Parts: sequence; structure tokens; C-alpha cells
Amino acid sequence: MEYLLWEWLSIDGLFLFGIGILAAIIGVMFGAAGFVLLPALLLVGVPIHATVAVNKFATGISSLSAVVELTIKRKIQLKHMLPLMFIAGLGGISGAYLATRLSQRTMTVIACIVLIAMFFVVLKTNKSGTARKEHRDEQPTASLAPFLIGIYDGGFGPGSALLNITYFMRKKFSYLRAAEMTRFVMFASCISAFLFYYFYGIVDWGVAIPVTIGSIAGSHIGLNIIPYLKGKWVQVLLPVVFFLLIVQVVADSLF
Repeated sequence: MEYLLWEWLSIDGLFLFGIGILAAIIGVMFGAAGFVLLPALLLVGVPIHATVAVNKFATGISSLSAVVELTIKRKIQLKHMLPLMFIAGLGGISGAYLATRLSQRTMTVIACIVLIAMFFVVLKTNKSGTARKEHRDEQPTASLAPFLIGIYDGGFGPGSALLNITYFMRKKFSYLRAAEMTRFVMFASCISAFLFYYFYGIVDWGVAIPVTIGSIAGSHIGLNIIPYLKGKWVQVLLPVVFFLLIVQVVADSLF
């Protein structure tokens, strides 16, 4: 324990803390925490499966803090989200199971296919203008999409929050509402996947704790920034973020 404490307080620990903050801010605002977190952890030498496990733990805990805040402020009714959270949780643990049986290259190819497909969905959403402002008492309906996104999230993850945001926007929720509801399903899919990785024995607590603490701080910062994002900015930035994610994943697979 003393060794871990010194590791958390070291320069590397502070660097990981900063990565967590930046990743969570981007994750809450644009659903692309993996755009920062995964390549950064791979760069410092964390193995791919351990990187995914850390990502699930950090994102899950930061999402939990956002869920608590949104529930206390009554912005989202927890009982309305429970069915989707259950479905996403099943998807998360299924994805983690599959990931431990697939190679890094196979995981990367799957990520490319999913992200490219959803990139065109985002472009179509922007063109048709399906997102709108809705009444707060409107409820999300359960469907297969959160389960499939949960599988992807549990097994790999880059852009999974963006996939959820896109899904809710396709259901005609506003961007702000979609980002808020995404925190709930992300908590479910990430924590269920993390528990599988934990019992599988591939969690590095020396990396997970500072990243997670940074993610909690970044999550709250991101939630406070979202209301100031104008609709036109979102329409421009979402496709850009998606494109950058695709470039990152393709680059990882080639190099």
C-alpha cells in the first residue's frame, strides 16, 4: 500500500491525474474520452487489455459521480434509466468477456468498422436535424442499441459515449439531455466490464486510481461546460471528433 501511495504522488501519478481530467472533460462534452485516455496510457507502456480495464474503471466512477449529481438535482429520473442501465450493463460484461478472447488487432478492426458506420449516422443526424429540445418528463425507451454499444464499450471503448449520445439524439432528445442520459448507461456498461476485468486479474491500481480521481474532477467540469455549447458548435464538432477517433484507431492498427 505504501508503494502504491508513493506511485500515486509521483510525477507519473500527477501526469495520469491530468490525463484523467482531460479525458473526462472530452468524454462528457463529446463522448470521446478514449481519444485521450487510450493512446496516452498505451504511450506510457500500459498493455492494451489493462488500458481498457483502467478506462472502464475511471469512466465508470466518473460517470457515477455525474449520475449522483444529476439524480440529486432531479435533472434525470433514475427509475426511468434503470432498464437501459441493465441492458447496457449486460452489454458491458459481454464485451469484456469477448475482449479477453480477441487479439488487439481484431479489437482495433471492430472499432474501425463501428466508428466509420456511426460517423455517417452523425452526418445524417446533423443534416436532418433530428435533435430538438424536449420536455423533462419525456422518458427514454429500452432497445437493443444500448446493449450493442455496451458490448463495444466493455470490449474496447473509444467513442462509446459518443455512440450513446448519437443514439439518444436519434431518439429526438436534445444534445444536453443526450449527454446527461449517456452518463447513466456509461456507468452501467463500464462498471460491469470493469468487474469482469478485475476478477480476470488485469487491473493496475497504480494507474487506475490517479486516472480515476482526475476523471471525477473532469466529469464535473464537463457537465458545467455543456450548457454553454451552442447547437451549431455541436453539429460541427461531433463529426470532427468522430473523424479524429477513426484516424486514431486506424493509425493504431497500422503502426
